[in-house]
Amino acid sequence: MRENGFRSIGGLAQRLTSGMAPKGAKGGGRGTSIVRLRVDWPAIVGPELARTTQPEALLAGRGARGTQVAGKALRLRVSGAAALEVQHMTGQIVERVNAYFGHKAIDDIRLVQGTIARPPVPRPLPAPDPATTARMAGRVAEVKDPELRAALARLGARIALNRRSVVVGVLGALFFADRPRAQSIDAGKVLAVDPIDHVLGKPDAPNIIIDYFSLTCPHCANFNAAVLPVLRREWIDTGRARFIYRHFPSDSVATHAAQLAEGAGRPKFFDAVSALFRSQVDWLTSSDPESEMAKTVGEVGLSVEAARACFTDDRLLSKIVADVVSGQALQVKATPTLFINEQNYGSPAGAEGIGAILRQVGR
Repeated sequence: MRENGFRSIGGLAQRLTSGMAPKGAKGGGRGTSIVRLRVDWPAIVGPELARTTQPEALLAGRGARGTQVAGKALRLRVSGAAALEVQHMTGQIVERVNAYFGHKAIDDIRLVQGTIARPPVPRPLPAPDPATTARMAGRVAEVKDPELRAALARLGARIALNRRSVVVGVLGALFFADRPRAQSIDAGKVLAVDPIDHVLGKPDAPNIIIDYFSLTCPHCANFNAAVLPVLRREWIDTGRARFIYRHFPSDSVATHAAQLAEGAGRPKFFDAVSALFRSQVDWLTSSDPESEMAKTVGEVGLSVEAARACFTDDRLLSKIVADVVSGQALQVKATPTLFINEQNYGSPAGAEGIGAILRQVGR
């Protein structure tokens, strides 16, 4: 889990990066390592360096830093004007990469000069009309906290203005940027199993695990692949725990993915989530993520036409917004965040860590 800055993510990252082999190395996923570096590069080195550098490839089999010991080197494209400065920072970049992944991912940096591709500048959001703004303000009039009430009113107005294009960008820009204080809530009520929740496990299972997740979060993808199967085998399928996924999308692509998972329907929700997580790198790095993820959910029976219809379905978006509002009220700030029997445990270190917590606080 990461919020701000650079943090070692310990045991969780070991599983995430266990298949992180350079191109051509045995056991490495198809381009997984370099794709993950490209996707997470701004978080690893910060926005300033990310504007002038771009990971190109991982190299193996040659001595790192003048030694005779074979190690991994990152080939890094750097814009010409910044080459000298970045050259002096290669040691720092190596440390940042290794700290981010929680183990020795690379030993050296090799610079190549070239042009850095710039992401397209997002179009500004149009302003909602006064009538829509007033209507949404009336809908949230009962919310006690004034800052939260104002943020929710802006959120509703933006969604009503343009349901086809305004999704998580609204959630991030209008809801999270204001960081409203959570209004007084009954945490026990919010953390109880809700009829709209997607639940794995038997209805009478005594322990409840709630995971706030984002479908573009690599750590959430690792949780789904490496941790959830163990929890299912040891705690959920044995009738000792119920598991709930609640949406907490971090960007517009994550919200579109969440809409597809909801659109698959309750019986296939977890299958759709797993399918999207398995192919996360492919659609997340595609020039058209929505089209790629629409193809992905085809394996759970959702046609491309039905998948595209999900992006404009108010009912699906309402469920996601409800999850986000509950997470904000519970002070969720990063994904994944787990609540176990009504207590926030952040992101425990793998299934072993969660199992240890359940043995201590379990019912």
